[in-house]
Amino acid sequence: QACEQLNAWLGGFETILNRMTVYNFNWFLHAMLFIHTQRVIKKQMLRDNKEGDLQDEEGIDIEEEEE
Repeated sequence: QACEQLNAWLGGFETILNRMTVYNFNWFLHAMLFIHTQRVIKKQMLRDNKEGDLQDEEGIDIEEEEE
């Protein structure tokens, strides 16, 4: 599934990629994968932080009810 998503994402750059030399293609692909990876990691970190905040809030409510 991850490969399919990546291929779909790169499909948007098909016209640009078809005109490149092999060297430029490799560089462009590497740069785009790096950018994509950074965006995915940032999105995961934001999601994890939100989930952690929700768990902290739930934990506070539970502790208050126990007292």
